[in-house]
Amino acid sequence: MDYEIVAKKILQKVGGKENVVSLVHCMTRLRFTLRDESIVDDEAVKKIKGVMGVIKKAGQYQIIIGNDVGYVFKELNKLGNFSNDAVKKQEVPKQKQNIFAMLMDTISSIMSPVIPALIGAAMIKVLLTLLPMIGVLDTAGDTYNLLSVIGDGAFFFMPVLIAMSAAKKFGTNAYYAVSIALIMLHPNFISIMSGAQEAERTIKFLNIIPVSYASYSYSVIPIILSVWSLKYVEKFVDKITPVITKNFLKPMLVVLIEAPIALIVLGPLGAIFGNVLSDVVYFIHDKLGFIAIGLLAGVYPFIVMAGMHHAFTPIKLGMIATVGYENFICISELCSNMAQGAASLAVAVKSKNKDFKQIAGSSAFSGLLAGITEPALYGVTLRLKKPMLGACIGAMAGGLFGGFFQMKCYGIATPAIVTIVQYAEENKAMSLVIAAATILITVAVTFVATLLIGFEEVEEDNEDDELLEIEGTLEVEEERKTENGQTIEVFSPLEGKVVSLSNVNDPTFAQEILGKGVAIIPEKGVLYAPFDGKIDMFFETGHAVGMVSDKGVELLVHIGIDTVNLEGKYFHPIKKSGDIIKKGEPILQFDIEKIVEAGYDITTPVIISNTDNYAHIHSEKKEEIKATDFLMEIK
Repeated sequence: MDYEIVAKKILQKVGGKENVVSLVHCMTRLRFTLRDESIVDDEAVKKIKGVMGVIKKAGQYQIIIGNDVGYVFKELNKLGNFSNDAVKKQEVPKQKQNIFAMLMDTISSIMSPVIPALIGAAMIKVLLTLLPMIGVLDTAGDTYNLLSVIGDGAFFFMPVLIAMSAAKKFGTNAYYAVSIALIMLHPNFISIMSGAQEAERTIKFLNIIPVSYASYSYSVIPIILSVWSLKYVEKFVDKITPVITKNFLKPMLVVLIEAPIALIVLGPLGAIFGNVLSDVVYFIHDKLGFIAIGLLAGVYPFIVMAGMHHAFTPIKLGMIATVGYENFICISELCSNMAQGAASLAVAVKSKNKDFKQIAGSSAFSGLLAGITEPALYGVTLRLKKPMLGACIGAMAGGLFGGFFQMKCYGIATPAIVTIVQYAEENKAMSLVIAAATILITVAVTFVATLLIGFEEVEEDNEDDELLEIEGTLEVEEERKTENGQTIEVFSPLEGKVVSLSNVNDPTFAQEILGKGVAIIPEKGVLYAPFDGKIDMFFETGHAVGMVSDKGVELLVHIGIDTVNLEGKYFHPIKKSGDIIKKGEPILQFDIEKIVEAGYDITTPVIISNTDNYAHIHSEKKEEIKATDFLMEIK
């Protein structure tokens, strides 16, 4: 795959760099935030060689690339110098969700970043089952005990991992969040609550409020609820504490208020909710038996498409922590993953499109061996539609077989051929045979069903790659020639005192990571247009504006330091993203006094964000400056 050509084609099809607000990527997908998704031809994007599929979700335009996503991402950034922060656009309305869907989405998004740590620990626990079976490790030895601690650490202290992820999701302080998790897991707290339960007495806070017993190790939902409430506690405390006392009074009040809320109300409530959710899932399993496993395996791809598969993680963990194994969800996941891989393998064998053969083949490999099914799901089975039916049939067949023979899973590593050992039951070698047979039946049934059902071939992408590359190169060279061949002036967007970027109390700006420029300590709360051009990005919080001049200069003005935490308070935009601006026009009003009273540094970096396009950037040396006075010269 020529990553540069793929990147250029993708950028062209999504509307060019002017249509891209931000770009991030995950394990398999490019995640674009676009100004206007309606101008993008989804089918044209899908036909690009190297693209496996397209998803529109949560305000993002997601393009499935597969394992090479990092290389394409790198080439795209060379073309556009995009923001790599997932920025919400003002133009994108929030989708309405019912409470259950919103809760599942929240749990899923919080669990997702934690999964790699849990997989690492889970595989160590699997080794602790496998190695004693083959006589390599003595269960009574020190090595076994140490490995047991290593494998169990991430699970026992999982609320700490969840707290970090939840803090990012809810936009609150991660260190406060982790502190609350550590309180819930403190040995003395566990001892106090266990002792009270054994003595059949109730612990009372302030001698009045009862504290319900709950075990928070291995738990997920209690800490999620606690961190969610922390966001509001932190805001409340921030409002009531004077600026001069924030350094010591605010942290104390945040912990003093939030900890009782977590231990008395939300922790026990979350434990109850988690138990109810688990009871509902396993009630279905108890009533339908192995048929439930087959049904779940058949519909599991659609659960993945809805982004709800990570919401099952707390349920699986709870079951493994309670009885030592899980015998419902993990079996269905294995069969679903194997079916996606097998369906892609059948497409790779039957397809006459050489490029798509390679895509399907690599998707089959990652699905079967590693359990990474997104390339297969979005790039092959869902894209061609009919192979999805074959995958559902095969997954159901495998699920029924594995369920009938009572397969069990002892870890939560991604279900795949290489992780089959997690289905090995101690002192029961036949368990591995049953797991292998389940995989074999799933793959065989899916493969045959996909070949029999058939599919429509993918059309070839006939664009001339070489011509596109030459044209793109000439365009970039011409743009640089135009920019570097003249002197461009940028005028001050603010009235105030000019200081060096090195004086800014933020290393991102001080070290010129975002580009060269200056900083201004504003004396009036009005931001003016520094040139003729347009607003490229207006952050919804109002604290930062990205502008592009008619001559191609990209300018970022960031009002204050860490003012994003004000969430738009004290900022009053006059213009919006996409608006044309003329030098001297007011763009934004902001309340300097209120921002300072809230404890924020008002120093405002003014950055040339496409610094690399210029050989020379010279800033005005005078300390005091008026709005629209000359500020910088660019060559």
